[in-house]
Amino acid sequence: MSSSIYCYDPIAGDPLSRVRGVGRYLQILRENFSHWTFANKSGMRNSELRIFINPFFNFLQPPLSIRRIAKKQVAIIHDLIPLKYPEHFPAGIKGKINIFLNKLVLKHYDSIVTDSEASKKDIVRILGINEDKVKVIYPCLPKIFSNSKLVIRDSEKQKQENPNYQLPVTNYCIYVGDATWNKNLVNLARAIKEINVTCVFVGKVFSNSELVISNLDKQNNPNYQLPVTSYSNPWQKELKQFIEEAKNDKRFIFPGFIPDEELMTLYRNAKCNILVSRDEGFGFSYLEAASQSCPSILSGIPTLKEISDSKGALFAPPEKVSDIANTIGELYFNRDKRNTLGIEAERQARYYSYSKFTHEWSKIVI
Repeated sequence: MSSSIYCYDPIAGDPLSRVRGVGRYLQILRENFSHWTFANKSGMRNSELRIFINPFFNFLQPPLSIRRIAKKQVAIIHDLIPLKYPEHFPAGIKGKINIFLNKLVLKHYDSIVTDSEASKKDIVRILGINEDKVKVIYPCLPKIFSNSKLVIRDSEKQKQENPNYQLPVTNYCIYVGDATWNKNLVNLARAIKEINVTCVFVGKVFSNSELVISNLDKQNNPNYQLPVTSYSNPWQKELKQFIEEAKNDKRFIFPGFIPDEELMTLYRNAKCNILVSRDEGFGFSYLEAASQSCPSILSGIPTLKEISDSKGALFAPPEKVSDIANTIGELYFNRDKRNTLGIEAERQARYYSYSKFTHEWSKIVI
């Protein structure tokens, strides 16, 4: 083993996931701590582990180990959203057993790292953890987002790699993320239709649904047949309702997963980024957009107020569709306000630096 610091990599076999969710976090860990060892479970059997890092302590999955496996163990808990809202994220019998076991296993971890003060409060309150054991380390962005000289791929190559993707030629706003209940996509879809604007939805979750084709010109895809998808998983209820709201409506554009080069271009050219979640552990899309001088429409929840420091964004209550719509319109149709907030957003993004991220982690892995 090349390092006494071992970081478990739960997505080694899923390249696309590396830039979303836990994959995004692993990406920045790899970029800033190249001397760590990143591997799957096989490395956990090493008897000489000094520090073990679990980058995604998932209460609904079986514990990685029921025993202590290193002299020092660090659990990263990004949020407790499934535990906070069990009615929207039903765990089932196996999930409830895993939650019980993981709460026991958590006692073997010496430190807990989380992404925001709001998440820390949840961890202390819900899990009964001593607050001195929980450390907030704000993530930074992958280094590609700070590369101002990046050469964006040409449109022909982009089209070859993702034939369903059409670069917006009109004005648009952008949403980047998942489609679970906390993301509030149904209310967002209704707000978009009410204010009558175009929105691009980026994320792997949108890649393989009828959304991708149904909103394109079907004459260009005469052999396409809609997939038979039941969305029977209770966690997909919000996605199913969102599909009903958005399909066959050209105001909704679905490129699915796209590389960071194209994502940066979309942010730069967007009227605004939208993240009106009911709850978040951090809110990466705000930071990504801010780095490209793109202002955001955010829900007024504690996490997003904290991450943005109420800068570079306008806020709307997540459950009020008309308020979301009016707030989108306030930014979408006002160039001066967009420019002012875009400058504020870019300044706020600088706070989440590589140096701060590595410095705070260095105090954990000593």
